[in-house]
Amino acid sequence: MFSESPLVDGDRVIVTPGGRSAAMVALDKKTGKEVWRATVPPLGSSGSDGAGYSSIMISNGGGVKQYVQLMGRGLVGIRAEDGVFLWGYNKVANPTANISTPIVKDDLVFDSTSYGTGAALLQLSADGPGKVKATERYFLGGNVLQNHHGGFVLIDGVLYGGHGQSNGFPVALEMATGKMLWPQVRGAGSGSAAVTAADGRLYFRYQDGTMALIAADPKQYQLISTFKIPNATDNHPSWAHPVISDGKLYLREQDFLNVYTIKR
Repeated sequence: MFSESPLVDGDRVIVTPGGRSAAMVALDKKTGKEVWRATVPPLGSSGSDGAGYSSIMISNGGGVKQYVQLMGRGLVGIRAEDGVFLWGYNKVANPTANISTPIVKDDLVFDSTSYGTGAALLQLSADGPGKVKATERYFLGGNVLQNHHGGFVLIDGVLYGGHGQSNGFPVALEMATGKMLWPQVRGAGSGSAAVTAADGRLYFRYQDGTMALIAADPKQYQLISTFKIPNATDNHPSWAHPVISDGKLYLREQDFLNVYTIKR
C-alpha cells in the first residue's frame, strides 16, 4: 500500500517504492523514464522493511541537496543529484506504521512516530565532499511525544501538532530544544488530529469530524472555535488532511468536499 504524495522537483518526480533495489526513485516528469534509483542499507532493528506512509521533503542540510523521507526503518537522506544514500536514523521507527512527514528547517530534521515510539531531532552536517552525517540532538520517548498521524506545522521555531496513540492532544514544542511549551490538554475532538496553519492560527481536524481553530501562541493553548464537518460519521474515520489555499479551507469527508472561506 502506497500513500505518499509524490514530490515534483524541477524536471523530476521523486517517489518511494520502498523496495530493496529501489527504495527511492527519480523519474523524468514528462516521460516517466528512470533517472536514478536509490538503495538503503540496513538502518537497525526497529521498524520493518519497505516504505512508510510519509512524503518526501527537500533539505540542503550539511550543504548538500537531498531528499529526506521517513521509511519503514526510519529516516533517510538521499542525495538529490544521483540517488546516493547519505544517512539513516533507525530509532524513530516502529514496526506498525511510520506516518508523519518530516519537518525540515535549515540543517535540522524532526519527526515523530506513534505506537509507543517517540520523536527525534537530527542535526545534519557536512561529512566530506558531497556527504552528510546526521547527529541526534534529542529524542523524546512516546510518553512525552508520539504523533500517530496528522503531522506537525512549524511556526517561528515552534512545532504544533497532536500527541498520543489515536489521540490528538494539542502540543507546542520548541523545535531546537525539545521543550514542551503547553501543559497537556485534551483537544476539542477525539481521535488523531491532522494539522495545518494559516495567519497565525492552527486548524486541527479530528478523527471524529471535529474541526478546531486554535491560536498559534507558544505561551498558552487557546481554543478559538469549533464546528462539526458535515457528513462526518462514527463509522468512517475523518482522516484527510485539511488544505488551505487562496483564503479557502478545503475538507474532504469521504465522498464529499467541503470548502470554507476563511479570509479575515
